Amino acid sequence: MAFEYVADLKDLKAKQKLRVTVDNKPVLLTYYRDSVYAMSDRCPHMKASLFEGRFDEGIVTCKKHGAQVDVETGKIIQKAKLWIMKMPTKEAQTYVVKVEEDKIFVLL
Repeated sequence: MAFEYVADLKDLKAKQKLRVTVDNKPVLLTYYRDSVYAMSDRCPHMKASLFEGRFDEGIVTCKKHGAQVDVETGKIIQKAKLWIMKMPTKEAQTYVVKVEEDKIFVLL
């Protein structure tokens, strides 16, 4: 597979997160600490869109059950909850990103 152009860096910087599609897969782009990160836009708990959740200080919080994912590593910071029960939650799939001439490219 090859890197695929997905967005301009200025657009991501302005919004801090974008939803893009790579090879028909939804991908969440985030901008944090002067770096670009890419991960699956599907929560590893029940596949809800992470783009629709909150993004703050490098953590994406799924709006459906509150799972929190570190955008730098894909690791789960907080498992999904159903009422008071914490649910099993796998790590999120992350992808390789490169930025050239203010263009963002992702490799799945």
